[in-house]
Amino acid sequence: MTTTPGKESSNLPGKPPVVDLATWQAAREELLVREKAHAREGDAIAAARRRLPMVEIDGGVEVTGADGPVPFVDLFQGRDELVIYQHM
Repeated sequence: MTTTPGKESSNLPGKPPVVDLATWQAAREELLVREKAHAREGDAIAAARRRLPMVEIDGGVEVTGADGPVPFVDLFQGRDELVIYQHM
């Protein structure tokens, strides 16, 4: 859909103004700087999350598996490492 500047439909609440290409490009470049900073900060937070210390858990504690209660260490099924994420 195309609109003509000055029409009543372009005065709707929340609708951005119609501008020339140079104005749009300047606004886009300014936003791109912010978007890149946001991405870098997100990457830094994710890296910090990966560096969080680990907690050792007693392997004898029973947990409920698909076939009922089993020792926690059995969840490893012969693997050296098992990663568990706690959400919230």
